[in-house]
Amino acid sequence: MRFALPVLVALGGCSLGATDNSPQAQCARQAQNDPTVKAVYAGSYGDYTQQGTALATLNWATRQATQKCLQAMGIGPPGGVEPIQPRM
Repeated sequence: MRFALPVLVALGGCSLGATDNSPQAQCARQAQNDPTVKAVYAGSYGDYTQQGTALATLNWATRQATQKCLQAMGIGPPGGVEPIQPRM
């Protein structure tokens, strides 16, 4: 009986990190369904898996979609300098 409680507590702790339901994580998942992000995946921007313009375009589109989602939730953007939009 004394062995069962620590095992259950340990198993419960493992499941806490499995799903992140923070607003940032929710918006990051939702950004993958954004039309602009999908257009980058489907478009002829080049190989977005390698460093270059295509990856920069994908990162920019994902960041913009995430920020749009966070703003819709009423969460302001983080401080700092706005990222430069890559040439398309």
